[in-house]
Amino acid sequence: MWEKLKMGIRSHITDSKNKLTADVVKKETCGCQALAVATVPYREFENELKFFIDDEGSADMNINASSSGTPLKVYNADDTLWTFSDIVGGGKTTPVNAEHPHTGTNALKVDNAPVNDVYQFDNGSALNMTDYQSVTLWIYIDKDYKARDSISLYGWDTAIGLQVGTEVFLEDYLDIGTTKSYQKILIPLTDFGALSASTTLDAFRVRQVSKEGKAPKYFLDDMQLEAAPADPIPVKYTIQADKGTWLLIDEFKFSFADEVDGTLEDGTMPKLSYDKILGATLTVGLNYQREEGKELIFTAVIKDLMDLLEIAGTEMVSVGDDGTNVFMTVRAKHNEPLVLKSEDEDELSFTVNDDLSGLKHLRISAAGRLERRENL
Repeated sequence: MWEKLKMGIRSHITDSKNKLTADVVKKETCGCQALAVATVPYREFENELKFFIDDEGSADMNINASSSGTPLKVYNADDTLWTFSDIVGGGKTTPVNAEHPHTGTNALKVDNAPVNDVYQFDNGSALNMTDYQSVTLWIYIDKDYKARDSISLYGWDTAIGLQVGTEVFLEDYLDIGTTKSYQKILIPLTDFGALSASTTLDAFRVRQVSKEGKAPKYFLDDMQLEAAPADPIPVKYTIQADKGTWLLIDEFKFSFADEVDGTLEDGTMPKLSYDKILGATLTVGLNYQREEGKELIFTAVIKDLMDLLEIAGTEMVSVGDDGTNVFMTVRAKHNEPLVLKSEDEDELSFTVNDDLSGLKHLRISAAGRLERRENL
């Protein structure tokens, strides 16, 4: 009886779903028996390369996307335009201040406004917003614009006392790290939602949404509505995951070409301007945005070569010159992949806001891995 117990209990390693049983094999080199096992990848990927493309499928970004037509001036501190007023608070706003004008001799000064302070520009009559395509303004950040600070701009109907469309946040369109100088921002009216089709809007309001310590000290000048052109401007170039897939983006590749003099006399290095992109001077800049589930989670503005190269993980990988044209490529590697999920309509985008038609070539591609999710 004892000898039978020492033999142990017969057992099998069996999968509970398909009832398959593991095999035991004899290995001659060790004179032993062992389980025959194998491993398979938990997730399988395919290499994927995509270009950022516009609504018509074009990847060429060397286009003219600058505003055209006659703008409607909303506010500057030197002319009589829309009426300025403080709606909530007001102790920190000075509508006519001579410290840092963009044009003329004055600008609006806002000095560390409390949270929920609101000021307004009132036209006095309703506008048909389909006549316009964007809001542009110039802002001078003096100091204290931190990562958790937020300032919003939104439309208003004074007749019924209600907001028109959705509010947008200025920090999504400007570089908060650029201080002591003016920068131009452009906000497409489509970013305001229903505002772009409104016929009742007659005012814009600005609100201090949040602050981290002190709220920002800034100056605002030359705000206006840009007339709607025949073609949609600015132009947005996007990447999304195809239906039923996830796309994991490991890096971006920027490729540029232009007719510029790219050779120094001694030939020791490329002759490139840090404050341009080859021969192009950008006023508003390329606006990069990342959306997850229709929520904007990251934004950056690229106005020149230095803006691009100072981003961590970014490097110039090639520069060439054929005697007439200079071409270069810049690679931006991500520490962790950017995951785009088709079911959440995640999106990466670059928006062109300037006249880049002088460039011979401008494209941006994304390299990564595709995971098919139909059967998961």
